[in-house]
Amino acid sequence: MCVLAPTQDRIPRAAKVRPFLVIEKWGFVWVWMGEPDHADEQKVFEIPDFHNPRWGMTEGGTLDIQCHYLWLTDNLLDPSHVAWVHQSSFAAPGTDGVPLQQQSLNDGYVVSRWIYDQPLPPYYQPLVQFDGNCDRLQHYEVRAPSICINRSIFTPAGSGGNPDDLPDDAYVMVSYNFMTPIDEDSTCYFWFQRYNTDPDNVEIAKRINNGAIQAFDEDREILEAVHIGMNSMASPNINLGLDAGSLHFRRTLAKAIAAEQKA
Repeated sequence: MCVLAPTQDRIPRAAKVRPFLVIEKWGFVWVWMGEPDHADEQKVFEIPDFHNPRWGMTEGGTLDIQCHYLWLTDNLLDPSHVAWVHQSSFAAPGTDGVPLQQQSLNDGYVVSRWIYDQPLPPYYQPLVQFDGNCDRLQHYEVRAPSICINRSIFTPAGSGGNPDDLPDDAYVMVSYNFMTPIDEDSTCYFWFQRYNTDPDNVEIAKRINNGAIQAFDEDREILEAVHIGMNSMASPNINLGLDAGSLHFRRTLAKAIAAEQKA
C-alpha cells in the first residue's frame, strides 16, 4: 500500500497495487499469483538432498528466450534432440535411435532410456571418474506448470540399468530448469545443476556451468526459430513418436489450468 504522497497529507484511495505472496526457497523467489487463501507453501517444488555436502552445485543462470514457454518444456521432454542440437556437448552414439520409455505422473511426465556400452559425451568426459565406455541414463522429466528435471547417470559399461543400484564410481548430474513465462512470445529460463562429485571444486563448478550456458544457447537458437515457424505455419506440422511425452504433458497441463480457472 502507498504510505506517502509528496506535497500532500492525504493518500489517494486508488494508490495501491495488488500484493502477491512470496517465499524464498532453493535460491529462488516463488510467487503465488492466485487468490491468497489458496496459497500452499507445501506445493513449492522439492529438491531432494539440496543441502547434501557431498554434492557439488553450479551457480546456475538466467536466459531470456523469445519463444512460448511450452516450446521449452517440449524440448526438455525430448532426449533425442541432443543428437542434433548438442553435437559438441551432450550428443553421443545412441542418442539418435535408442527407444524411449515413458511414464505418466499426476502432475507431469517422464521420458527416459538407458543407452549401453557407448563412448562418453564430450561435456561429461572430463567429469566422469572412470575410464572406457559407459552405460548412460537419460531421464527427462517435466512437472506442472513448467519445472524440468534432467537426470544424467553414467556407469562403467555393463553396470548400468538400475538407477537405484549404482556402482560406487557412478557419475550423477541433475539439472533443474525453471521456465517462467514473460508473455506469449518470451520466457525467462532459470537453471542450476547438482552432481555427486567435487563439492568444493570451484573450477569444476564453473566448467559445468559454462558448458550448460553454451548448450542452452544452442537450444535458444533452435527454439526461437521454432516459435517463429509455428506462429506462421505454411503447412501442418507432423508429430513423431518421440513427441508423445510433450503432447501428453500439454494435455495434462491444459486440464489443470481449466480446472483451476473453473474453481
